[in-house]
Amino acid sequence: MDTLQNMRAFSCVAEAGSFTAAAVQLDTTTANVSRAVSNLEAHLQTRLLNRTTRSVSVTEAGEQL
Repeated sequence: MDTLQNMRAFSCVAEAGSFTAAAVQLDTTTANVSRAVSNLEAHLQTRLLNRTTRSVSVTEAGEQL
């Protein structure tokens, strides 16, 4: 995936509040969405989402993006 697609995946996760819901919207797997967000975080060298076993929340850096 390229950076633009990774940003789209991040945006869907942030709006939907979950990787699974974002994967459904993007018609892909949860693993692909998770990988895209991780790649974007690595590219930007910052954490965009706080992940727990039950929830996903956007960090301050994620809000700015």
